[in-house]
This record gives sequence, structure tokens and C-alpha cells, in this order.
Amino acid sequence: MAHLRAHVLLSALLAAACDGSQPGPSNMPVETAKSPPAAPTAPAAAAEPALFASKDGLVAAPRPSGDGWDCVEQTATEPGQETTLIKCRHTDKSRFFFLLAKDYAVPPDQVRSAEQLATDVFPSTYQKLFQKFEITESKPTTRAGKPGHELQISAVHASMGEIRKRELVQTAGNHVFVVSAEGLPDVFDAEASAIEAWFSGARFKNLP
Repeated sequence: MAHLRAHVLLSALLAAACDGSQPGPSNMPVETAKSPPAAPTAPAAAAEPALFASKDGLVAAPRPSGDGWDCVEQTATEPGQETTLIKCRHTDKSRFFFLLAKDYAVPPDQVRSAEQLATDVFPSTYQKLFQKFEITESKPTTRAGKPGHELQISAVHASMGEIRKRELVQTAGNHVFVVSAEGLPDVFDAEASAIEAWFSGARFKNLP
């Protein structure tokens, strides 16, 4: 199936999901003696996190804060299965964890809904990546105002051992958009804020 080939293709390009390696002040009135005391100044809004974006501009997401992160992009140009992917991962291999966002195309006759992809197509890929897996949660959801389907997975990888994964899929035309997080259970829990920022902040040019 083209969906499966595209999903697996990206795993191969990046040595699989579990390879173990790893975006002037206004003029104020002049105060006079009769002017009332100025109201307290509101705290400045927190700056938005910097975005890590692919060179083609198709995919971007908030770069995790702090040191110890390596962010890369990968593209595939197979006709009908063009893919752009970005991935930020821990440089400490003992703390296996990564965040991923990708946009891939499929032939028009292979278009499926987000639910069909999440519940029928993706599990076939998980079978190839993991020794065993269990989908612990599967639900329709909304991200960036667009519908999608989200999965929570508990799995066992041949070399990494127990793995936790969260994956959300959305579609538009013949494009599939995936946002995911994967890692060791304790690191996955420790990176909860980075996961939430990534899932809410990922941007796709082809998702209108």
C-alpha cells in the first residue's frame, strides 16, 4: 500500500523510528501634575519558542528548549510519495527520545481518512518497528483547528526495550500530516511540556 510504503520509507531514511542513535512602542501622553498615577505595567508576554523549519518551508515545529538536542530534516522525492520530515532528538543516547513532524503525499487513489490511517494503516508499520505493541488510546481529536486522529502506544523495541509513543495524524487532499513523540517511558514523562509544545505548535504549509 502506498501509505505503508511512505510510512516505512521514512523509517528507513532515518534508520527507523527506534534506531537508538539519534519562529515600536506607541506614543504615550505626557503626564501632567493633574494626571492620575499610571496603571501598573502588565508583564511582558513570553516570547514564542524558536521554530525549527525544513528548508522547503513545508514543515516547522517549536525547537525544544535547552541544550542536548539535535534537530534534523529529511526529504524523499519518490514521485507520488514526496515527503518532508523534521525530527528533534536527545543527543544523549541513554535518554532515547525524539519529536517528529512530517508531511507526505500519496497517490489520489490511496487517499484515506485520518482515522483509517491511524487504526488500519499505521499498526502495520508498528508491527515492523516493534517486537510487540499495544494501542492504549485511540480517539478523534482537533489540532490547530483541524480534525485528526490520535493514538497512544505502548511498545517493546528489540534494542531499546520498553517504548512509549504518541502519534497524531491529519489529512488534506492527498497529503498526510503526522506529529509524533517517542521515547523511553521515564524520558517521555519528563518531556511532557516539550511534547505538548510540539503537538500544538507544529505547522504544515500544505494543511490549509
